[in-house]
Amino acid sequence: MRIALIFVYCYLFVHHGQAQERSFGTLPLINKPGIAASLASKKIDSVQYRKVLNIYNKLVQARGDFRFPVPSFNLITEERRVAGIDYDQLNIVLEEKALGVCNTFGAEADAAIAFLLAHELTHYYEKHAWRRSFAEDNKDLKIGLDLDKVTDAAANETEADYLGGFLAYSAGLGLFQKGSEIIQSLYKAYGLKNDIPGYPSLSDRQALSRRTAEKMASLVDVYDMANLLVATGKYTEAYEYYRYLLLTYQSREIYNNLGVTALLEAMKYFKETELKYRYPIELDLESSAAKGDPTLNMREKLLRQAILHFDAAISLDPNYAPAFLNKANAFALLGDLTRARFYANIEARQASKVGNYPKVDQDIDVLMGIIEARSNNVKGAQALFTKADKAGNALAKINLRVLLKQPPLKEIPAGTLWPQAEKIENLTLDELANDLRVDPKKTVSIKNQLEFLQTPIMGSGSKALVSLIRNDEKTIFHLATSTYTGKTARKIGIGDPRANIVLAYGEPNRSLETPLGQLMVYKNIIFIIGKEGKLERWANYK
Repeated sequence: MRIALIFVYCYLFVHHGQAQERSFGTLPLINKPGIAASLASKKIDSVQYRKVLNIYNKLVQARGDFRFPVPSFNLITEERRVAGIDYDQLNIVLEEKALGVCNTFGAEADAAIAFLLAHELTHYYEKHAWRRSFAEDNKDLKIGLDLDKVTDAAANETEADYLGGFLAYSAGLGLFQKGSEIIQSLYKAYGLKNDIPGYPSLSDRQALSRRTAEKMASLVDVYDMANLLVATGKYTEAYEYYRYLLLTYQSREIYNNLGVTALLEAMKYFKETELKYRYPIELDLESSAAKGDPTLNMREKLLRQAILHFDAAISLDPNYAPAFLNKANAFALLGDLTRARFYANIEARQASKVGNYPKVDQDIDVLMGIIEARSNNVKGAQALFTKADKAGNALAKINLRVLLKQPPLKEIPAGTLWPQAEKIENLTLDELANDLRVDPKKTVSIKNQLEFLQTPIMGSGSKALVSLIRNDEKTIFHLATSTYTGKTARKIGIGDPRANIVLAYGEPNRSLETPLGQLMVYKNIIFIIGKEGKLERWANYK
């Protein structure tokens, strides 16, 4: 996902001398010495093409920015440029030979393909072409010459690797960290020398690739940390983490999650009797009073702030169903059930179908059930909760019990049945905290007096994530990644179904929905449930 290749912009005029063709990410490979641009390059329609097109479409959907037209994609037989974009035709291409190189990476082949395509898409969405194009069109003027001198192609290429890598990760295509290897493989496949006049050396490109991969991994960890802070109720801190991410990368998910933090913070200002149902608020991975009551003012302010963030997410992608659902949740909490119905049952419902969000569609039923219950339509609420419950929605089951006035399902505390302390890599959280070996290269300053600390990967697949405030207050998560092979104290491991977790730990007192699953938040452990209701990762926390 992140070949951190440093390349120079290039203009080739073909298509009657006018079409502007530019390739990024692999430019020396694109302009292979002695090979000219060809108008007759054959487009491929095959099983391989459809596989790559599927990856490309996932990246476009994950970017979620439909304010701009989406470039088309072609796989071609040409052996000149690896991957590139034609701005006049608005078309991104990948060469068949480059695809063959990606396929040599076995289980990581899709991630390698995603890197090349995400790199090109990032150039497009970040508008990297503008300054060079302006300089070229105005080279007879001093401003054109000055812009040409200050154009930093290396910075753009690094950013395309960095943000392209994050895009591929957010599309569910993995965290690809073999950029230096694929660079070398591409050089070999295209018969290029290690040193090409006018371009960085192969060794420099490989070194920059490794550094960019580290930076990219750090960005992913900041996002994971923000989501975990939300799960544990640290909304103010999480908000700052998301804001930090937005300075680098704007996406519908981040705007959505900013809104979720404001929405959940607002729920702190409700009385318990006002929140007897659990709302299907989706993190993408809570009385009567006199006029002027500051509590009412604060919660309304936060809820309306949340709506603005959800609107920002929707402006990027009008079919992003989670943001419509969360907007409906906000209106329901504001007491505006008419708008809540509209955004849930019409806007969110339509977006969930267009965008293929089956889990969101279930959560819409849950929210509609809450709306019917609050409107004193008990039968309607029961029907909606039952429908979602039969589809496997855990939140529906909880709300159905509330509606029917049945006792709530509870967590199973540690005791004689489960006396062992929770450990990852054979370390309790206290033991980890007492000997916390932070990697200084991974420290990120989120805001004044707020730092994000990390440890290197430990054992078979775990790491510690730390949010530090004013050098004294810490929130620590020991995260078991998807590669971790161990089990929890109650014998739960990666891939286990949600039902097994409930048997061992009970139903959590707190949970948070996601478009694909749920975060199950217990007293000192969080289970991250993904597709098909199976455990993807978990974290001990303190």
